[in-house]
Amino acid sequence: MGSIVWVKIRSAARLSCLVCISLLTLTWADPTISFAEDETLTVFVAKKIITMDPTNPEATAVAVRGDRIVGVGSMDDLKPWLDAYPHEIDTRFAEKVLMPGLIDPHLHPMLGAIQLQLDWATPESWVLHDARVDGITTPEGFWDRITSLLEENPNTEDLYIVWGWSELYHGPLGRSDLDKIAPDRPVMMLQRSVHEGVFNTAALEMLGLTEEDVKNHPQADQVDWERAHFVEGGFFDIALPLLAPVLFAPEFIDPGYARNADYLRSRGVTTAGDMATGGINWDLELAALKRNIVDKNVPLRVVLIPDAFKMGPQYGGLDGAFEFVDEQLNGGTLPHPLVGGKRIKLFADGAMFSLLMVLGPPGYVGFGQNEWITPKDEFFKLAEKYWNEGYKIHVHTNGDGGVEFVLDVFHQLQFQKPRSKNSLTLEHYGYANEHLNRRVAEFGAAVSANPYYVTFLSDLYSGVGLGPDRARRITPLRGLVDRGVLVALHSDFGMAPADPLALAWSAITRTSLSGKQMTPPEGLTLNEGLRAITVDAAHVLGLEKDIGSIEAGKLADFAVLEEDPYAIPVDELKDIEVWGVVFEGKVHPGPNSN
Repeated sequence: MGSIVWVKIRSAARLSCLVCISLLTLTWADPTISFAEDETLTVFVAKKIITMDPTNPEATAVAVRGDRIVGVGSMDDLKPWLDAYPHEIDTRFAEKVLMPGLIDPHLHPMLGAIQLQLDWATPESWVLHDARVDGITTPEGFWDRITSLLEENPNTEDLYIVWGWSELYHGPLGRSDLDKIAPDRPVMMLQRSVHEGVFNTAALEMLGLTEEDVKNHPQADQVDWERAHFVEGGFFDIALPLLAPVLFAPEFIDPGYARNADYLRSRGVTTAGDMATGGINWDLELAALKRNIVDKNVPLRVVLIPDAFKMGPQYGGLDGAFEFVDEQLNGGTLPHPLVGGKRIKLFADGAMFSLLMVLGPPGYVGFGQNEWITPKDEFFKLAEKYWNEGYKIHVHTNGDGGVEFVLDVFHQLQFQKPRSKNSLTLEHYGYANEHLNRRVAEFGAAVSANPYYVTFLSDLYSGVGLGPDRARRITPLRGLVDRGVLVALHSDFGMAPADPLALAWSAITRTSLSGKQMTPPEGLTLNEGLRAITVDAAHVLGLEKDIGSIEAGKLADFAVLEEDPYAIPVDELKDIEVWGVVFEGKVHPGPNSN
C-alpha cells in the first residue's frame, strides 16, 4: 500500500486568481461546477494510466476534485493545479495500471441477481469472483447434476429453479421428465438463454397456472402446455409475471444483488446499462435497485433503459406507458447513481442461445425455429412512437432476418423523421453478413454486440442451426468497424461473463470453446477492443461527455488493473486481475483485493 501525502498551498496570487474565476463563473458558467477555496484535490499516481483519450493516451498521474477529473499527465503536468490548490497525493496504485472505469452497456442487474441465487447446470464452465462452476455437456451429466442438487436442497415447499438447460447438449426436457424426479416438489428449469422455462406439475399448481389461462392468452402459440414448455412471449408474458412475487422477495433477491455487485466490481465495471428495466414489474425492480444499489452506496452507475413492449400492459397501453416512462426517466426523481434519460429498449426476434432468432434464407439446419418476441405490427408502433419522441432506441435482434426487419422499419421512420447518427443501436447482432454490415453503416446505426456468441456457440452451431460457413460469421464486427460503425461490447450476463476485458479478448481473438479461431471474419484490434468497453460503450449509452475516458472534466471512474493490456500477449487479456475500482473519485477495493 502506498502512502498519502498532504500538501496545502495558499497565496495572494491564488486568491486573486480565484476572484477572477468567480466573476467569470457568475457571469458565464454553470454555478454548480464552482468549488470551495479550500477543497482538496486528490492526485492518484500509477505505474501507467491508459486514458483512452487519443490526444493524451498515457499518463502517470490524475488529479481529482470531488467526483471529477481536473488534470491528467505527469506530476509536472499537474503542477499548475498543485501550486494553486491544497491536495493529497495517493500512491497506493504506484505499481498498478489505471484504465477508465469499464462499461458493460447491456446487462440486467435484476437478472444477474436472480441467476446468482440459483443453482447452475450450464454447458459452459464459469469462473466467478467467489466460485467456479463446471460445465455439463451430456444428458447423463445434466440429470446427475439435477438429482444431486435436489438432494442437496431438501426444502420441498419453495419453488426450486435451476438455470442452464440446453436441449442441444442436455436433450429434450418436458413436464413429465421433471415430474419423475420431483413428483410433489415444485421445480422449474430455466433455459440457458433465460428466454424459456419448463415446469413440473407441482410448479404449475403452485403458480396457479392452468391450461385455460394459456389458451386465452395472445401468446398461447409460444407455449407447449403438455410439456409445460414456455418460450419467448409465452415465458415472458404468461409465466414470468407469476414468478415475480417469488423472485423479487427481498429475502431471495437481495443477497443476489450483493453478490452481483461484488462480481462486477471484481471485473472493473463502474457503469452498467439496465437494458429492459420494468420488463417484469417496474415498481418491484426499482425498489430492488434502490435497496441494493442506492441505499448501500454500491460503486455502480446503473443506466435505466425500459422495456417498451412490456411496459404497455402495466400502464394502459402505448401512450400511457410512454407518459409514465418519460416522467420516470426525465422527471428528475431518480436517486444517484441511477441514471435516466431518453433511452428505450425494443425486442425484435428471439434468443441466440435458444436458436429462436429469425433467420433469412436458407433458414435453420437441423434445429431451430423463427420466433418474434414482439409481434411485428406492435414493434412498428413502438418504434414509431419513441423515434418521433426523440428517444435513443436500443433493439434486441439476433438473426439476419431480424436485423433486416429492424433496419427496414427504421429506414421508413428515418424517411418520415430524420434523426442523427447513432440514434438506433442494434443489440447483440448475433448472426449477420456483409450485406447487413453495409446496411447498418449506411443507415448510421450503432451496434452493441455480445462477442461471446462466437466463444460459446460457434463450435456447436457449426454442426446444427447454422452450419460451418455461417457459424464463422457469428458477430461479424470487423466489417462494421471498417465502415465506421460505432461498436460496443456487452455481456448480457449471464449470456457471457460480465467481464469487459474477457469480452474484448473474445472480440479480438474470436476463439471458440474448442480453441478454434473463427476467422474470417477478422477480429477487432486490441485498441478497438478496449475502446468498445470504455469510450465507445459510453457513446452507445449517450454518456460519452461524462465517462469512458480519463480526461479533464469527466467523472473520476477508474478500473485498477494488475497488468498493462498493451504489454502482454492478447490471449492473456482475459486473465488480467482487477484490484478494484475508483468510482466518482472514491476508492473501492475488489472483494478479493489485499
